[in-house]
Amino acid sequence: MAGTDLKVTELDFADIKTNLKNYLKNQSTFNDYDFEGSGLSVLLDVLAYNTHYNAMTAHLALNEAFLDSAQIRGNVVARARMLSYVPRSILSPRSSIQIVVQVGAESGTLPATLTLNRGAKLTSIVDGEEFNFIVLNTQTASLVVTDASNKTYTFDSVEIAEGTYKTAKYRVDNSIENQKFQIADKDVDTSTLRVRVQANEESSAFDIYTLFTTLLNVVSDTKIYHLQENANGFYETYFGDGVTGFKPTNNNIVTMDYVFSNATEANGATTFTMVDSIGGYSNISVTTLTNAAGGSDQETLESIRFNAPLTFTSQNRAVTADDYRSIIQREFSNISAISTWGGEDNDPPNYGNVFVCIKPVTSNVLTTAEKENITTNILKGKNVVSITPILVDPNFTNLSLEVFFKYNPNLTDRSSVELTAVVRDTIDDYSLNELNKFDGVFRHSALLQDVDNSDPAILNSTIRPKMFKNITPSTTTSENNFELNFAGPFYVSGSLDDYSINSSAFKIGGVDHYFGDEPISGSTLRNVIVYKIVSGVRVTVISDAGEVDPTLGKITLNSFGPDSTASIRITAVPLSLDIAPKRDQLLSISSADVVINPQEDSIATAGTTGAVSYTTTNRFST
Repeated sequence: MAGTDLKVTELDFADIKTNLKNYLKNQSTFNDYDFEGSGLSVLLDVLAYNTHYNAMTAHLALNEAFLDSAQIRGNVVARARMLSYVPRSILSPRSSIQIVVQVGAESGTLPATLTLNRGAKLTSIVDGEEFNFIVLNTQTASLVVTDASNKTYTFDSVEIAEGTYKTAKYRVDNSIENQKFQIADKDVDTSTLRVRVQANEESSAFDIYTLFTTLLNVVSDTKIYHLQENANGFYETYFGDGVTGFKPTNNNIVTMDYVFSNATEANGATTFTMVDSIGGYSNISVTTLTNAAGGSDQETLESIRFNAPLTFTSQNRAVTADDYRSIIQREFSNISAISTWGGEDNDPPNYGNVFVCIKPVTSNVLTTAEKENITTNILKGKNVVSITPILVDPNFTNLSLEVFFKYNPNLTDRSSVELTAVVRDTIDDYSLNELNKFDGVFRHSALLQDVDNSDPAILNSTIRPKMFKNITPSTTTSENNFELNFAGPFYVSGSLDDYSINSSAFKIGGVDHYFGDEPISGSTLRNVIVYKIVSGVRVTVISDAGEVDPTLGKITLNSFGPDSTASIRITAVPLSLDIAPKRDQLLSISSADVVINPQEDSIATAGTTGAVSYTTTNRFST
């Protein structure tokens, strides 16, 4: 009989119930039942719900089996582990300081050296909240005697990290197969982890184990430990099996000490106070060498999804530019944006090098110590021998915007001032989400669309972008040599009266002067001039103050000497309304550089009568 077979391909609840109902209707036992009004309808609901629930469970379980679709962190981590990828933990803000212990007032014999132990505590206050900082490495300083009252021990370049120092001990039990030692704090900074093993509780000798990163030179007695994140979100360590890495013996004591942190909250700490004494001395002064930076939250699921396949592809070797990016992203936290490119793509080409540009989270450029850490600790041993990694600072091109919009006041309760605030917030959001990253293209039409959609009363808008950079000159002419590379070519009108660049005023001899430029006969390059305005007329004061290459968006400045070192803004109109950064270039829009002009739309409010007074916005500033 047709319809006696139960269909099992439907997944929707209603369709499942309909299939069950049709199946029963075609059975002679139930052919006279009222399935809508009887208790059998409730039973069909239960059956349909159960079938639907099982189908959804199977669907979700299958999703959790793949890195791209898994939603539970433990499953994402497990899939990444198969690619030999360990998700990055929370990272503590770090700072470099100098500690001076003054012992001139102390009596008795002073020791020749003084030791600053790992775990010594300092404090710092950020936004009214106190944070602990911990010394990461044990250091020794020698006594320096300047005179009878000035005797000091100086600890230079002491690295400290925000957080709480903790020590945990475990006993090795080899009857437990694949014994693992879990770190009790989820907010641990695993980069601060130190793993040591001693023979027993009474032993004073420790073997220090290092984190496994490569099989190279790893043999049966190599003291290494492995690190992974488990399904519960805790990090755990385990040791070798006696073939690949040394295997501790029964009743050995494993000691793990580490710092667990508040992640980003202490970024920017500038002043530190020593809490612990050093060798019993407490007259201690602390000088900050670098402000606290680099604190970041634990790696997100989307970051794991992105980085795990890249790391697996590179096999912990830096060969291509993408390899450098994935390795640095995995092992260095203070990254807001990163760009890598080969020397063949540099301008000018620089073969034998790979370039890395990083915009940090908490500032515009990396510190010297952070750059050295990347090149000597993170990349060393992974990059190709003949290739030298070079870290360069981001090259910012700032954008200023003139924004005009017309609005119909009959479509909104907001005033023109309130609409201006809405538009400004929209532009700020665009800058935050789309710019300040190395692939952050300024898309003119996209921003226009955002502005038009920010309020129903806004009917149309016009945006005039300009590019600018700020320079800080010297009062000595010979020291003023600047090369400014903008993110796009310049617009040149072709008129002798129009400059392709202009500047804010700077004083020479107490008089306001400005930068401009003039065409060079037979060349696309232009000559930079310095001029002043006398009775409304431009008078050239310096006829050769540099060169402009509009095609490359490059300006060189020299041979000028202002009265002061006050900042000078150099501005150019982009050739295209879309601006695309390359290599180390970043685009940035500050709210202070956005001028917004609201205009009531006379046609929308008065119809054809309003067309008489309707005005449009010029493409260029006049």
